[in-house]
Amino acid sequence: MKKIIFALFLFVCMGKYSVAGVVSDTNKTDASGKKVGIWKEKTGQTDWYGNYENDKREGVWVGYYPNGVISNIEEYRQGKRNGYSIAVDKSGFYYQKDYYVNDTLNGLSVAYFSGAKLRSEIEYKMGVVNGLKRLYYSDGKKQEEGYFKNNVRNGITRWYTSDGNVSVEYTYVDGNISGKMKTFFPNGNINSEVNAVNSMEEGEYHEFYENGKLKATGKYVHGKKEGVWKEMDTDGKVTKTETYKNGELKK
Repeated sequence: MKKIIFALFLFVCMGKYSVAGVVSDTNKTDASGKKVGIWKEKTGQTDWYGNYENDKREGVWVGYYPNGVISNIEEYRQGKRNGYSIAVDKSGFYYQKDYYVNDTLNGLSVAYFSGAKLRSEIEYKMGVVNGLKRLYYSDGKKQEEGYFKNNVRNGITRWYTSDGNVSVEYTYVDGNISGKMKTFFPNGNINSEVNAVNSMEEGEYHEFYENGKLKATGKYVHGKKEGVWKEMDTDGKVTKTETYKNGELKK
């Protein structure tokens, strides 16, 4: 677990300016009234210290909780966030780490639970989710993993149980489920599978027992049950047969 001292070291090394502790000679302006030098500014309960050049924030800015513990570290160029932005809890652990280009999220955004345990990892491209998105349970196991393109799901997304096993797997194209829809048993065997087109079930449906034997079969047309549906026992014997038309059971 990384304490904030590592983040502070990173920014001091990277930044053009650094601020630590309480600075007394602050909040100056030049002859034209523009902010210059070290300034102290308050946002909510956070006291910020950083440098101004020509009335714009420049370099590393550090925020402090009322008790003096560092709360935030951000990097500015010409008044806009450019570089890393790190938020810290009162125990000194990360709870958010982002990268900005001209005040816009760009790159990997990482959020943490208490104690710097991963909560989420999301890839951005100029403010839009593009790439991998991962969510985690509080114990560090994956909860969700999928890919995005221009803020919508694109590709395979998997959801996981709290035990770390895949429970659901869908394939997306431009935000719509288009491809295999699968659910799984805790042992990894397939529970059910069906194809989808534009987020509607389409084609053959299969459901299984946990030991892998077939439990039920049927067919979907535009998201509705169609034709003969069968259920089988663990020996493969058909125990139930139903016929559907346009999603309605025929009697």
